[in-house]
Amino acid sequence: MTVNLHQPRLVIPDNLNTRKEIRDFVVMTFLEELAGDETRTERYEYFVEECVSRNIYIARQTNLNKGMDFRVMFKDIYFQGANRRTRNPSHEHIFHELLMKKNSDPNVYNTNIIPAIHNIYNCVPSTHIQSFLRTINVNVGLLTIEETCLALKWLFIEQDITYWGYSGRAKLFNALVNQGLA
Repeated sequence: MTVNLHQPRLVIPDNLNTRKEIRDFVVMTFLEELAGDETRTERYEYFVEECVSRNIYIARQTNLNKGMDFRVMFKDIYFQGANRRTRNPSHEHIFHELLMKKNSDPNVYNTNIIPAIHNIYNCVPSTHIQSFLRTINVNVGLLTIEETCLALKWLFIEQDITYWGYSGRAKLFNALVNQGLA
């Protein structure tokens, strides 16, 4: 079986500022993917965020076969999974990153990072907050605050696509709030 890896760029336009518009744009992009067949598999790694230290990608297809699902991933960093290391952070990895940053400097966290998380949750375009995120200097954990927040942005989008008929991104956001992280 041949595996064809496609690596397009996926940039959400700044004029899309509701979760429905963003979900629709991402899903419509996925609908343009090539179909596999008995002799070849089509895989996609969309380049979605350019951070100072490393880039963020989303990978399709996923191992769980959830249709439009994707994995948020970093190509040059590994997170500890239950049985192995993985390049894609789970919700728990992001929670842990945020907790370390909060414990390192609670004042900076509360005055800068929490509002940034709220902006991301409320679909403020990342181009409007990315330069601000780059100025926050909390040097603990595997990821910078920019990488952590933009990975969270894509986890929110993934939740909107997978659980649109339920709460979408709200369940993840409420988990952050309940842990004092948002």
